[in-house]
Amino acid sequence: MIIGHVGVAFAARWRWPAAPLPWLLGGSMAPDIWRALLAATGLDWRETNIYSHLLPWSGLLAVLVAAAAYLVLRDARVALLIFAVVGSHIALDMVSGWKELWVGGPGGLDLEHFEQLEFVVEAVLLWGGWRLLRRSTAPRRLSGWPVLALLLSIQAAYLIESFQARPWKTRCIAYPLSPCWSHL
Repeated sequence: MIIGHVGVAFAARWRWPAAPLPWLLGGSMAPDIWRALLAATGLDWRETNIYSHLLPWSGLLAVLVAAAAYLVLRDARVALLIFAVVGSHIALDMVSGWKELWVGGPGGLDLEHFEQLEFVVEAVLLWGGWRLLRRSTAPRRLSGWPVLALLLSIQAAYLIESFQARPWKTRCIAYPLSPCWSHL
């Protein structure tokens, strides 16, 4: 999941207008950013997921990002919100992916095996958050139609590239909604 996380940040900004949108966006993507930084150190894919998306490490990441927000912004309510937004990333990934909640723990719903359905779920999350952001005090340039179109285009390009680059992996375009594993 990519753009669904952005939708959560947009919705949080609508509900808590004092929260800076850059902090909300960063918090919503913090586990993925942390995973990319870990990958840059040479850790393999499984290890980066363990230390960025599985409990207790994702909980620790949420605490650290919230603490940084508190130190910079001096607002405990916003820091708590950032903590929740970081946590929402893991919850949403449990819907879209198959990652375990902890090592040996329950796995996600693996919605990504249904390309079209995953795209629809992400688009609905983004659209809902974007609609709420339009009703907030956020600058209009952030809540305009071009932002929505750009984010949807990025997600579509990511899914297409993922399928083309790794047709044997977890992603496939199935018609109409048959699971990938039945085609392997």
